[in-house]
Amino acid sequence: MRYPDGGGLTGKQRAQRERVRFEAAEMFAQGVAPPQVARRLRVSRKSSYAWHAEWRAGGSEALRSKGPSGRPSRMKQDWRAWLDAELERGPAAHGWVDRSPTATTATSPSATTRPT
Repeated sequence: MRYPDGGGLTGKQRAQRERVRFEAAEMFAQGVAPPQVARRLRVSRKSSYAWHAEWRAGGSEALRSKGPSGRPSRMKQDWRAWLDAELERGPAAHGWVDRSPTATTATSPSATTRPT
């Protein structure tokens, strides 16, 4: 399965996680210990201790989201548009007899060229 923007989380999910980390930073500033922060925010103690170490080193800004993880996609934007259009056409448009491409029901898909 591929993820929508290259990472394991969507932008909305990353923002939610960031809000939780900022909430943890507020608790750390009030003197709440990492195990209690973990319990209150329903996160792992390991995450809470890691956030606490980052918070001590760089304050709340150190807990800001760094964006999607992993390497940026090498797929060109026009390729992505082409792929979306081809997928929308469906399997039959590419020579597949049935929706399930098994050896008994599928024929060889026709050659489709992608943009360069």
